[in-house]
Amino acid sequence: MGIPYLACMALVASLYHLPPRVLPAIQAVEGGYPGLEHPDTNGTRDLGVMQVNTVWLVPLARYTGTPMATVYRRLRDDACYNIAAAGAIMRTQMEATHDGLLRAIGNYHSHTPDLNRAYQLRVMQSAARLFAAAQTGQ
Repeated sequence: MGIPYLACMALVASLYHLPPRVLPAIQAVEGGYPGLEHPDTNGTRDLGVMQVNTVWLVPLARYTGTPMATVYRRLRDDACYNIAAAGAIMRTQMEATHDGLLRAIGNYHSHTPDLNRAYQLRVMQSAARLFAAAQTGQ
Protein backbone atom coordinates (compact mmCIF):
# COMPACT_ATOMS: atom_id res chain seq x y z
CA MET A 1 0.00 0.00 0.00
CA GLY A 2 1.46 3.34 -1.04
CA ILE A 3 1.36 6.51 0.99
CA PRO A 4 -0.08 9.48 -0.91
CA TYR A 5 1.98 12.67 -0.93
CA LEU A 6 4.91 10.94 0.79
CA ALA A 7 7.50 13.39 -0.60
CA CYS A 8 5.58 16.37 0.83
CA MET A 9 5.13 14.58 4.15
CA ALA A 10 8.81 13.69 4.42
CA LEU A 11 9.89 17.26 3.65
CA VAL A 12 7.41 18.75 6.13
CA ALA A 13 8.38 16.25 8.85
CA SER A 14 12.02 17.20 8.36
CA LEU A 15 11.27 20.93 8.37
CA TYR A 16 9.23 20.77 11.58
CA HIS A 17 11.35 18.07 13.26
CA LEU A 18 8.53 15.56 13.44
CA PRO A 19 8.87 11.78 13.38
CA PRO A 20 8.53 10.82 9.70
CA ARG A 21 5.66 8.37 10.29
CA VAL A 22 3.37 10.83 12.09
CA LEU A 23 1.91 12.71 9.12
CA PRO A 24 1.17 9.60 7.02
CA ALA A 25 -0.52 7.96 10.02
CA ILE A 26 -2.66 11.05 10.66
CA GLN A 27 -3.58 11.35 6.99
CA ALA A 28 -4.68 7.73 6.88
CA VAL A 29 -7.02 8.39 9.81
CA GLU A 30 -8.30 11.67 8.39
CA GLY A 31 -8.84 10.21 4.92
CA GLY A 32 -8.76 13.61 3.26
CA TYR A 33 -8.03 14.50 -0.34
CA PRO A 34 -7.63 17.73 -2.34
CA GLY A 35 -10.91 19.60 -2.59
CA LEU A 36 -12.56 17.92 0.40
CA GLU A 37 -14.54 20.13 2.78
CA HIS A 38 -16.11 18.37 5.72
CA PRO A 39 -18.51 20.33 7.95
CA ASP A 40 -18.20 19.80 11.70
CA THR A 41 -21.02 19.97 14.22
CA ASN A 42 -19.47 23.07 15.83
CA GLY A 43 -19.76 25.13 12.62
CA THR A 44 -16.13 24.76 11.56
CA ARG A 45 -14.94 22.81 8.53
CA ASP A 46 -12.11 20.33 7.96
CA LEU A 47 -10.22 20.93 4.74
CA GLY A 48 -8.15 18.92 2.29
CA VAL A 49 -5.71 16.06 2.64
CA MET A 50 -5.01 16.36 6.37
CA GLN A 51 -8.49 17.73 7.20
CA VAL A 52 -7.03 20.91 8.72
CA ASN A 53 -9.76 22.62 10.74
CA THR A 54 -10.81 26.16 9.89
CA VAL A 55 -10.02 27.27 13.46
CA TRP A 56 -6.45 27.48 12.11
CA LEU A 57 -7.32 29.97 9.35
CA VAL A 58 -6.49 33.11 11.35
CA PRO A 59 -3.20 31.82 12.79
CA LEU A 60 -2.12 30.46 9.39
CA ALA A 61 -3.07 33.68 7.59
CA ARG A 62 -1.15 35.69 10.18
CA TYR A 63 1.88 33.36 10.02
CA THR A 64 2.03 33.35 6.21
CA GLY A 65 0.92 36.95 5.66
CA THR A 66 -1.70 35.61 3.26
CA PRO A 67 -5.39 36.61 3.06
CA MET A 68 -7.69 34.16 4.84
CA ALA A 69 -9.63 33.40 1.64
CA THR A 70 -6.38 32.33 -0.03
CA VAL A 71 -5.37 30.21 2.96
CA TYR A 72 -8.80 28.56 2.91
CA ARG A 73 -8.59 27.75 -0.79
CA ARG A 74 -5.03 26.44 -0.55
CA LEU A 75 -5.81 24.32 2.51
CA ARG A 76 -8.73 22.82 0.63
CA ASP A 77 -7.12 22.34 -2.78
CA ASP A 78 -3.31 22.25 -2.48
CA ALA A 79 -2.16 18.95 -0.95
CA CYS A 80 1.38 20.02 -0.07
CA TYR A 81 0.22 23.34 1.40
CA ASN A 82 -2.29 21.44 3.52
CA ILE A 83 0.38 18.99 4.68
CA ALA A 84 2.71 21.88 5.52
CA ALA A 85 -0.06 23.47 7.60
CA ALA A 86 -0.63 20.16 9.39
CA GLY A 87 3.10 19.96 10.12
CA ALA A 88 3.06 23.49 11.55
CA ILE A 89 0.04 22.58 13.69
CA MET A 90 1.77 19.44 14.94
CA ARG A 91 4.93 21.41 15.78
CA THR A 92 2.79 23.95 17.67
CA GLN A 93 1.14 21.14 19.60
CA MET A 94 4.50 19.45 20.27
CA GLU A 95 5.83 22.68 21.79
CA ALA A 96 2.64 23.16 23.81
CA THR A 97 2.93 19.64 25.23
CA HIS A 98 6.72 19.89 25.68
CA ASP A 99 7.44 17.26 23.02
CA GLY A 100 4.67 14.92 24.18
CA LEU A 101 4.11 13.27 20.80
CA LEU A 102 0.99 11.29 21.61
CA ARG A 103 -0.68 14.21 23.37
CA ALA A 104 0.18 16.46 20.40
CA ILE A 105 -1.33 13.90 18.02
CA GLY A 106 -4.50 13.84 20.10
CA ASN A 107 -4.55 17.65 20.22
CA TYR A 108 -4.46 17.72 16.42
CA HIS A 109 -7.99 16.32 16.66
CA SER A 110 -9.34 17.55 19.99
CA HIS A 111 -8.28 18.89 23.38
CA THR A 112 -11.19 17.04 25.00
CA PRO A 113 -9.47 14.24 26.99
CA ASP A 114 -11.61 11.29 25.84
CA LEU A 115 -11.58 12.40 22.18
CA ASN A 116 -7.85 13.10 22.42
CA ARG A 117 -7.05 9.61 23.74
CA ALA A 118 -9.33 7.91 21.21
CA TYR A 119 -7.64 9.78 18.36
CA GLN A 120 -4.19 8.88 19.68
CA LEU A 121 -5.20 5.21 19.55
CA ARG A 122 -6.59 5.51 16.02
CA VAL A 123 -3.36 7.14 14.79
CA MET A 124 -1.18 4.51 16.52
CA GLN A 125 -3.25 1.76 14.90
CA SER A 126 -2.95 3.52 11.55
CA ALA A 127 0.84 3.73 11.91
CA ALA A 128 1.01 0.05 12.81
CA ARG A 129 -0.94 -0.87 9.66
CA LEU A 130 1.01 1.48 7.38
CA PHE A 131 4.43 0.50 8.64
CA ALA A 132 3.98 -3.14 9.67
CA ALA A 133 6.07 -4.39 6.73
CA ALA A 134 8.91 -2.03 7.64
CA GLN A 135 8.80 -3.19 11.27
CA THR A 136 8.95 -6.88 10.34
CA GLY A 137 11.59 -6.39 7.65
CA GLN A 138 9.32 -7.53 4.80
